[in-house]
Amino acid sequence: VSTLTMNVEKSSAKIQELETARDTLDKALKESRQSLSVKVKELSEMQLQYHTEKRRLDDELSAFRKANETLNEKLKKEEGEKAMLSQKTKSLEDTNLSLTKTTPVKLEKMGKLEARIS
Repeated sequence: VSTLTMNVEKSSAKIQELETARDTLDKALKESRQSLSVKVKELSEMQLQYHTEKRRLDDELSAFRKANETLNEKLKKEEGEKAMLSQKTKSLEDTNLSLTKTTPVKLEKMGKLEARIS
């Protein structure tokens, strides 16, 4: 009987150890779940911030691209106008040069004609 009592006491002690270990593991699991829950919430908040910031930056980039496109169109238009003005200036300079060369000759001819008439 005494062996049986000893075995019961040993088994009882072992059960107590196992229950204590189980309680410790349950507590650790609960803490891990709480920690995981906190981390999941933090991750969710970070993802929301990321997507919000990404959307803002995408919108800003789109606005910059549109402004750049508008400025490039304006630049092309102004370059075209500048080229046209440059051609007109060249044409006027050529006309002026031609007139400058021919005017003295014509004035001389007019002078001779006036001299004949008088």
